[in-house]
Amino acid sequence: MSFSPRLRTSGYVIPLLAFSVMATAGWGCATGEAVEPSGAAGDNGGGGKGGAVGAAGTTGAAGTGSDTAGTTGGAGSNATAGTTGTAGSNATGTAGGGGTTGAAGRGGTTGTAGSAGSTAGRGGTTGAAGASGTTGAAGRGGTTGTAGRGGTTGTAGRGGTTGTAGATGSGGAPSSNLCTWPTAAGSQSVSATINVSGTYDGGMKRFTGSGALGSSGQTEGQPAMFQISNGGTLTNVIIGNPAADGVHCSGSCTLKNVWWEDVGEDAATLLGSSSSQVMTIDTGGAKGATDKVFQHNGPGTMIIRNFCFQDFGKAYRSCGNCSSQYARHLEMDNIMAVPRLGPLAGVNANYNDTAKFTRILIKASSGTICDRYNGNSTGAEPTKIGSGADGTNCIYSSSDITYMP
Repeated sequence: MSFSPRLRTSGYVIPLLAFSVMATAGWGCATGEAVEPSGAAGDNGGGGKGGAVGAAGTTGAAGTGSDTAGTTGGAGSNATAGTTGTAGSNATGTAGGGGTTGAAGRGGTTGTAGSAGSTAGRGGTTGAAGASGTTGAAGRGGTTGTAGRGGTTGTAGRGGTTGTAGATGSGGAPSSNLCTWPTAAGSQSVSATINVSGTYDGGMKRFTGSGALGSSGQTEGQPAMFQISNGGTLTNVIIGNPAADGVHCSGSCTLKNVWWEDVGEDAATLLGSSSSQVMTIDTGGAKGATDKVFQHNGPGTMIIRNFCFQDFGKAYRSCGNCSSQYARHLEMDNIMAVPRLGPLAGVNANYNDTAKFTRILIKASSGTICDRYNGNSTGAEPTKIGSGADGTNCIYSSSDITYMP
């Protein structure tokens, strides 16, 4: 699109005849006519609308008979076209310098207008077309935001940890097949104590004492066939005759599936010195104990469960006259006892011993469950002070005991 610039004249309008003469002779300066200073700005031409990017300005129309010089078309650019310079007056041979194109949107500056038109009324030579305005860099699309992460899936809630299976609960009936004795898978003679650290699996062999371990009497101080370190386990063992002093535990220990065919001095003894130690006897049986089956000399707790006592003097005894005395605790659960029947437990009331009984089956019409003593540390024989449940030292109810002749 081109724009016709508005021109102003200086002085009087020259008659057409005179114009013809002047056109023939070229543009001359009339005598006495004041000449406008070259390059004085005329009225500002209307700002050219930014043309399409890069389009060259249209060449001004050729001058007609009027004294108006051809104007330079505004440079097409994104930027506003510069103000057109004032055209030279009809008396001035030199066309007014074209105004500098305002900063084209980065287009080149419009060249200086050409000289005044000749007789043919040429418009000033179109200045070099301003360089097309540089096309602005295409706006970058907004950077695609990093896709919002979905909320992090929370760690799946752990299901409750499967609890360790509890021991056979109390309150149910005791088992009646606990006194089914196993058959030995072989034999091994033991002449020196076997020390157990970690787990010792006897493979259901029968172990019998010889030499220093070759006694089955009740002499105190006999060596043990098995000495279990704190934290050790003895499993799948049958102890025959002679049995010496059976098994000694130096702290917490486990006896799993251990059977005594003929108890010597004692079947097993808990020694050690920690009040938190626990000796667990789980599954097994003991026969023929002239006196005690299990002896508790150190502190802590002895747990006996799923066990058969057959023909014994006492199933358990908290030491009544050891030189070091402690509060000791016993728990018996799912026990079968058959005659000859002595008391299941003897405890020291004066040292705050406790014995708890659940699911006890007695193969007799009656029997003693728990005796209470006043123990001592002098080595004297302790004094028996009572028998039966009292809720403090001997703890059980009638529903915990089943008699079956």
